[in-house]
Amino acid sequence: MNTYVFDSSTKKNIFTAFGIGVLLLVLGIFTFNGGQSSNHDAHHESEKHATAKADNRDAAAEGHGHEAPTVKTALIANSHNALYFFFYIALGAIFFLAATNIAWGGWQIQIQKIPLAMATTIIFFLVGLCIVFALFNHDLFHWTHESLYAKGTATFDEVLNIKSDFLNMKTFWAFTIVISISCALMVIKFWNTFSKLDTNPTRQLFSSSRVISAVSIVVISFLINTFATWLWSMSIQPHWYSTMFTWNTMAGACVTTLSIIILFIHYLKAKGYLPQVNDNHIHDVAKLMFAISIFWCYTWFAQYMLIWYANIPEETEYFRLRRDFDNYGVLFHGSWVLNFVIPFFILMTRNAKRSVNITIFCAIVIILGQYAAFFLMNCPPLLPKGGFGLISFGLLLIFGSIFVYLTLMMLAKVKDLTSSTHPYVKESYNHHI
Repeated sequence: MNTYVFDSSTKKNIFTAFGIGVLLLVLGIFTFNGGQSSNHDAHHESEKHATAKADNRDAAAEGHGHEAPTVKTALIANSHNALYFFFYIALGAIFFLAATNIAWGGWQIQIQKIPLAMATTIIFFLVGLCIVFALFNHDLFHWTHESLYAKGTATFDEVLNIKSDFLNMKTFWAFTIVISISCALMVIKFWNTFSKLDTNPTRQLFSSSRVISAVSIVVISFLINTFATWLWSMSIQPHWYSTMFTWNTMAGACVTTLSIIILFIHYLKAKGYLPQVNDNHIHDVAKLMFAISIFWCYTWFAQYMLIWYANIPEETEYFRLRRDFDNYGVLFHGSWVLNFVIPFFILMTRNAKRSVNITIFCAIVIILGQYAAFFLMNCPPLLPKGGFGLISFGLLLIFGSIFVYLTLMMLAKVKDLTSSTHPYVKESYNHHI
């Protein structure tokens, strides 16, 4: 079978996951308390009131300016995070296609339609992000409030005023539009070129795929990853900045993309597709998962170490919100375990990289770990306490189900699942490591 059929049993499972996500979301909305204790003892109330005042002073000093978290804030923050997370997974899929093609890769030819289908979902998540930005930019981005730039007033923020030449809505929307158009063009170009290679392969088409890959690498590296991370994520905490942030974000996206690719490979093989994809191909994907999880840890540690030893207040504020066990300390340290410790020690051996059960387990661990890592990047300034819970998991399942559905729907439109007419397909068939 060289054409994927999106069967009803798979659709039923996706709809079930979507329904579970909706249920978790509803439960999360009704049980959300913004991290506040349910104990109404007077002594605790006074302590809580004093703590709230201190937190408000810290927030004002840091330029956050957000009120106590509400259900609305939790929904907006978590929706933005989930959309941003899956946008980056789709971007990672484009990056995988570009990097392997420009490197004259042959081993991945039989599985390259999986990241191609994943890449097409980027349109949906871009639309979702634009809707969130249009409706809730004041809730997400503190720097959008005009009162911060009125000199001589109590709300005037000197730091944000200095950054206003870049941090303003005209620049924000200009880059958002450019990023959206660039992503759409890359997806269309890759899809059309690979579709033509399936039906009428020529040397010119093969050369065109490498040109598209070269341009895509540059666009992703210098435009999309740079400005998307700066404007859509780092500016949520506008007084803070890090030169490692874009590297860490893209590393997390790439390792998550590879984890999803390996899950799709196992799913398709279980359905009888990709008969000539063997342990060697799975080994290579798992090897990349192993390597990039180490690179992610390097960027994570480099960012932490530089901020720790410099001990500059406007930089340390980032970790004060996240590593404190009264806030997100468990999630902060747990994400490091999920994203580095577990993949490193489990995927270290050759046999582990070739095991179906082990690679599935590690892929799920990495996906959950990176979702937690993205939450820590985006949400703590908006949700200082109690923001990661049922709402987060509900939206992960909801948008994850949509992502899987769209990917498999597009995969079913592919005429040649294994790219059997590609010039390097024999290299993929005979791949051995």
